[in-house]
Amino acid sequence: MSWNKYIVVALLLLPLEHVTAQQSKKIKFKVHLKSAELYVKKLKNSTYFIHQDGILIDSIFTKKNTISLSLYSGHIYKVTFSKKGFTNKHIIVNTIDVPKVKKLKLKADITLFRPQKNWEIDFLEHQPVSIASYNFVKRTLAWDFDYNRSVVEKIILATIKR
Repeated sequence: MSWNKYIVVALLLLPLEHVTAQQSKKIKFKVHLKSAELYVKKLKNSTYFIHQDGILIDSIFTKKNTISLSLYSGHIYKVTFSKKGFTNKHIIVNTIDVPKVKKLKLKADITLFRPQKNWEIDFLEHQPVSIASYNFVKRTLAWDFDYNRSVVEKIILATIKR
């Protein structure tokens, strides 16, 4: 058997996941976590939970306030930000429609706050504070700032003492 046949057989035996992963586009995602009450002071000693297509794929505890993640095209990511004594928040990053482009980066500043008993902020458990997806006009992965503003307004209304 010639070497070409061995190569063809070896390629056929490669796991499908490996081939699919090579076709995915890598996206650099950097997050800074901050405190709302402490005048946007860096929040250290926090945990990040990363879900890919509804499945928890990683959890990261960091002593710093910044993490860098590698996301891949073709998925929906949910990233939850958690720190003891603070309200959890999560974001959604939709990479399904990301075309093959040279480089993509996405940055986020997430602000957590200490909840009060009379605040009605239960909606944050199931509603993301921001959503990112590919913007074909700008040719980049971008946050939906209109959506984000609507959630911030909802948080403000929920935290106003009645």
